[in-house]
Amino acid sequence: KIYQQYFNSWWQIIGKRPELLEKLSENKRYIVCSRVSKRNIFEFISPEIRPNDSLIAFTFDDNYSFGIIQSIVHWEWWKAKCSTLESRFRYTIDPVWDTFPWPQTTTEAQIKKVAIAAKALHTQRTAALRQYNMSLRDLYRLLEQPGTNPIKDLHVALDKAVMAAYGFDDTKDILSQLLALNLSVADKENKKEKVQPPGLPGFVKNKELYVSEDCVRFEW
Repeated sequence: KIYQQYFNSWWQIIGKRPELLEKLSENKRYIVCSRVSKRNIFEFISPEIRPNDSLIAFTFDDNYSFGIIQSIVHWEWWKAKCSTLESRFRYTIDPVWDTFPWPQTTTEAQIKKVAIAAKALHTQRTAALRQYNMSLRDLYRLLEQPGTNPIKDLHVALDKAVMAAYGFDDTKDILSQLLALNLSVADKENKKEKVQPPGLPGFVKNKELYVSEDCVRFEW
């Protein structure tokens, strides 16, 4: 029956995801990454651009959420929990995103530091792409080379701010600390206690302070 439905509308996209598109249209931008990648590269995209199945879309438009997702904390969890395709990492929602714990006791001062660091990284990275006419993939290949680089330094600053937001010790294993947090959050959920979900915490009053409009857009 379901295949008959597809046959009757063969010229249309099968998985339209109207609920996702509606949510994205409410935002000034949203975050994406490649479903399969060697590197943790995330980018803001304009809602006028619709993601296809090769992308994972995250319905956040604020710099704090971008900072958490772009950080080494999220990257370590991604690598540990995902499946792989050859030597590349496949971002799988159930084992990666659905189990990734967000900071639970962060303060607004810490949130601001993450957002500022994330904005600085995104701004500098975008400027480098335009200046040298390169892709994000090309840029991150360069960052893997030995030597200093201002964008490397901005990544370090972001990772430091995110670690502080989590309350993690940077001398200890990140995955071990994340797993402990994951188990703690799961225990609270089982007890019907309140936990902090992904995104800006509810106590942040002026969310517009964390949202800007810089993103990938159509160029006419």
